Amino acid sequence: MPDKCNITSPHAESVVEAAGLNQVLLQLTVIDWCNSDEFVRFIDDIVNATITSLTLKNVDIQLFDDTFAELGLLSPQIITHVNQNNSFDLSELSQLHSDHDVVRIIAKDDFLKTLNLVVPLFNNNICIGVMHFNGIIESDEPAPNTLSFCRAIAALIQRNFRLMDNELRYGLSMLSASQSQDEFHRLAFFDSLTGLANRRLLNQTIEAEYLLAKNNDVVGALLFIDLDFFKAINDSLGHAVGDGILVEVAERLKEIPRAEDFIARLGGDEFVILLPGLSENPMHAEQHANLLAEQLITRISEPYTYKGQSLYIGASIGVTLFPSKGQQADDLLQQADTAMYQAKSNGRKKVSFFDITMQRKADKRLHIYNCLKSAIAKNELFLHYQPQHMVQSGEIIGVEALVRWHLDGKKLISPAEFIPIAEETDLIIDIGIWVLQAACRQFVEWQSQGIEVPQLSVNVSTRQFHDQNFVDSILMILDETGMDPMQLNLEITESVVIEHAEEAIRTMTDLKNVGVSFAIDDFGAGYSSLSYLKRLPANELKIDRSFIQNIPLNVSDMAIVEAVLAMAKHMGFNVTAEGVESRQQLEFLQRQECSFYQGFYASKPLSAEHLAIYIKRLQG
Repeated sequence: MPDKCNITSPHAESVVEAAGLNQVLLQLTVIDWCNSDEFVRFIDDIVNATITSLTLKNVDIQLFDDTFAELGLLSPQIITHVNQNNSFDLSELSQLHSDHDVVRIIAKDDFLKTLNLVVPLFNNNICIGVMHFNGIIESDEPAPNTLSFCRAIAALIQRNFRLMDNELRYGLSMLSASQSQDEFHRLAFFDSLTGLANRRLLNQTIEAEYLLAKNNDVVGALLFIDLDFFKAINDSLGHAVGDGILVEVAERLKEIPRAEDFIARLGGDEFVILLPGLSENPMHAEQHANLLAEQLITRISEPYTYKGQSLYIGASIGVTLFPSKGQQADDLLQQADTAMYQAKSNGRKKVSFFDITMQRKADKRLHIYNCLKSAIAKNELFLHYQPQHMVQSGEIIGVEALVRWHLDGKKLISPAEFIPIAEETDLIIDIGIWVLQAACRQFVEWQSQGIEVPQLSVNVSTRQFHDQNFVDSILMILDETGMDPMQLNLEITESVVIEHAEEAIRTMTDLKNVGVSFAIDDFGAGYSSLSYLKRLPANELKIDRSFIQNIPLNVSDMAIVEAVLAMAKHMGFNVTAEGVESRQQLEFLQRQECSFYQGFYASKPLSAEHLAIYIKRLQG
């Protein structure tokens, strides 16, 4: 169900605008109208604007459907619940039903030059009510704009009644006359799944506690809790199991010792705990909040039982203290959320406290994101290519395309900085397509110049790989550029496969059938699941540079590389070692009979022009 609804007909919008009503919006969830001001304000806005625009005496909405009976309690001056047989006989209802949106003149005062109009409201072809527009000042017949305006307003009301109907029926079906007010309050301020406070009640409590803390010179804390690895369980076992875990997490959170502490669920797997009045000393308040956060992480990380098996999740917690200089009550959630993301970046299952440097980083990330959205259109992205060589002979076997970004044509932004930001949104899909197109065009151009590059490797992000148009986009680019699919190698990470294994295998197989090959990038740094690896239609493993950089000093890294190479040999994979920067590292790889390598020892990433020179020099 959408969050907001407005008049969708272009004609209706122009009529409403001409009549002086710019926009009317209605929040559609139960909690936004039950026992609250939003729904009443929505009706009031429509009525007042309509009265003003059409010079009316009043507007009245009569509802025939019992579903909406309680709305009369919220707005008794405007919405009237009536018995349909007392207001309209069957022939009149039949007439209304036959002309769905035709406004009918039901009364006319020739002396005062006014009209009373009525328009029916329908829900699934059932007439649920009518809208009366009483006392319209007109010289004779209603003007076309007046009729259109009335239709537009009625259509808006009708559409929102229809969209609200299911939620409304659910809410009202639980109510009895004696308990309606209590139930309305519960629906308005509490989460239906966990029974915890919802965002609305949390925001009200934050404002109140912030003001108390400020007036009483005490320090409180807000903890923003996001569950780690919850999505994997939700996706694999279903939402019913996920909901059960959320309920159990809520119960564990309720174990916090102080009765005055406030717990809420924001939605999804996000929870908040408000700790008011911890101490007059900020350091003591921080220590208390940190201790509780660590205890919560430990408690949440304990196993959850499902059908005899143990399921595990974790939690990352961001904390902000209040009140502080330059801080407003509205800032607390954002600050704690920012700190929570820092905790995730620090490795998950961590606690992180908000400080102003985090805000600067968040602001910088937002700036990079906004600039990155137009980077392709501004032609600010470009490619460098890093050569890949045979370990034993040094012969070049391919190049890897690496994207670079010159912001405004001046400042070089590191891929380590902008790629993670792009991967959080669909920007990475557009960037990935641009990289593939540009790299394939360059590869074909090299061929036309007599520069022989055996293979082109291009990185593919998880989001891009799982895009529904991924296979079609690859085939289209191959066709447009004339790139030989046998010379294209796509590099994906293990996470691409782990998240949706069967889908990933099908996608890889479809492309492998046309000649495209695959490499598993950063192997060893992720899951390294052999159960998936043996099923993948991949040709190559790329050992993560973190295992290469400390050779020959780190014996453990050397042992890991040896094991990967032995396993790959038995499973039929070629292996590329990334990040080779010294002769000792290359000699170690030669002894272990590694297939390929790339790194600064051979060459740093080069522009297309410099790579052409590099290859010509190698080929004599």
